[in-house]
Amino acid sequence: MVKLAASSLPDWPAAMNQQMAAAYCGISVETFTANCPVKPIVITESKAGKRYLKLRLDEWLLSLDSPRPAQRQGMGALRIASREAKRA
Repeated sequence: MVKLAASSLPDWPAAMNQQMAAAYCGISVETFTANCPVKPIVITESKAGKRYLKLRLDEWLLSLDSPRPAQRQGMGALRIASREAKRA
C-alpha cells in the first residue's frame, strides 16, 4: 500500500461507493467485501446506487478496537455470528 502525506488525503464524503469505502478503511475491495458487516444504503436501484455511510464504517472500525473481547465485532466474530444465525 502506498503511503500518502496527510495533505494529500481526500476529504471523505458521507456516503461512498464500495471501492472508495474500502480505500477509506485502508483495505482491498476483496477484503472489504469479505469482512465488512456494514450494509450499504440504496440510493438508486442500480448496483452503482449503493453507498456505504462513513459514520457506519467508523463505528465498525472502532468496534474492532474494543478492549473487551466479548463485545469485539471483529471479522472472525462476525463470521461466527453469521454462521450461528443461519443455523437457527
